[in-house]
Amino acid sequence: MERVTAMDDAYAAGSELVLRMEASDDTESTVLRRAVAALGRFAGEDLQPKGARSTRFLNGEGEAMTVALTHPAHSALNSWVQVSLGDFEPDGIGSVFMTVHLDEPGDVLQLEWEMAVALTTQLVAGLSPGLVHLTAWHLDGHGQIYPSTRLRPGSNLPEEFGPWTYVSGASGKGLTDQVRHRLAALPAYASQPLGDGWLVRAVENPAAEPTEQFLDALKALDTEPITYRAARLAAA
Repeated sequence: MERVTAMDDAYAAGSELVLRMEASDDTESTVLRRAVAALGRFAGEDLQPKGARSTRFLNGEGEAMTVALTHPAHSALNSWVQVSLGDFEPDGIGSVFMTVHLDEPGDVLQLEWEMAVALTTQLVAGLSPGLVHLTAWHLDGHGQIYPSTRLRPGSNLPEEFGPWTYVSGASGKGLTDQVRHRLAALPAYASQPLGDGWLVRAVENPAAEPTEQFLDALKALDTEPITYRAARLAAA
């Protein structure tokens, strides 16, 4: 992976998951607790709540929109994993965000990316989201972070892809055999089934740039061009 970290640079890697509240989710806080539980283990160890407020919430007390977590392998004061809720519409569709920030020596973005990929893959398995974007960003940058979550009505593919994009193939949500065939042909770092859906890793890591062949093939996936939103790694 190309090194992009300088002495004063700080990054985060994270994912946006679009999902529908289940019948058993009586509140948005239930969704948040379910998302934290779906994270599972990383490097053989469990994530732990960071601070009294997150501890009380995960023990079933009160309501929350954000949970802070820590991992035994990354116990520095400014290393954390955060799970938070976006807006949920009346139809139950909304977003869950998972963010990894590590205060470590060396190429911190690589460590964050590897952890975010592992945790996001576990979230896909545990939450069955309709769409997921995983990307990275400079904490002092500006501008939009995540690719668009708006789906094309014909293909049910998002109008933008990022470094790591997952699209559900569950019944009633699209991904016909023809669309899967076109996705499989993408000249990406990886383009393959994941669960009942499809994962496109445009690049190996967020500092890399996709090939022109990939960008051209992405534009041709649907009747209107699909574009690529790179990770936002530049400082303001």
